[in-house]
Amino acid sequence: MPNHSIIPRNIKAFNLFITQTCAYLILGTPTNAVRFNWTAANLTAWQAFLTAWNPKYLLYANRKGGYTTDIKTDLEAIIANAVLYAHTNKLIELIRATVSLNALDCSTFNLPATLAVVSTGGLRTAVTTEANKTIATTELVYPKLIPTAGGFVQVLCFTEVAKSGRSHKLEGYDLVEHAVGVFYLGSANLPTHATDGRLTTAHSSKAGYILPTASLTANLTALTAGTVEPAKIAVFFFRWSKSKHPEHDGPWSGPFTTPLL
Repeated sequence: MPNHSIIPRNIKAFNLFITQTCAYLILGTPTNAVRFNWTAANLTAWQAFLTAWNPKYLLYANRKGGYTTDIKTDLEAIIANAVLYAHTNKLIELIRATVSLNALDCSTFNLPATLAVVSTGGLRTAVTTEANKTIATTELVYPKLIPTAGGFVQVLCFTEVAKSGRSHKLEGYDLVEHAVGVFYLGSANLPTHATDGRLTTAHSSKAGYILPTASLTANLTALTAGTVEPAKIAVFFFRWSKSKHPEHDGPWSGPFTTPLL
């Protein structure tokens, strides 16, 4: 049976896993999916899990409006199907077997950091887990988004290791950077990476903060007179950042979506 620590069974943890892995698989030249020796059918199937997941997770996250036990059951079924598909098609095993496996591959797919290798004068050595403040981290931000009345979002950021408790920044990093955009629920072609030009970026010196979204209207299409305004969602990406050494900023994690109240 597959390792539960690789593909999370918890709904919130799986939401982070499926969104960040889908975004990561299409990055690079060749893409990471090609590096991992995934077939085009494998990638399409994995992306289909995210497509089915997103609208249901938005309803699940909106405890006041869209949450039902049926929605929870549907999400758990998607998780089970994704786990079964990965196990049947040996997707995690293919990643483990990648010759050029690096630390970011490992952190994205919840694999042990010791599996990563780097080139050293033609030789291949395992990456150590000892912190190095002179290079960029591969650690991702693990956020918790809590929508509140008036279009505000409470943002709580954690390290991947902790994922809970008191919000905190990664050691050695003094800022959290986010990229965010507001869209109508059901909008097509939502951002899949933080570099999307429709997103607004900003920094916070705190790991827990309140973000107002009322001014983020650039992506809200004009409505016909008399049309009821659709529900809104916010799409976020996060990374750890250094104010004095931005060249050491960490990788972006996301997208993360939350309904707006």
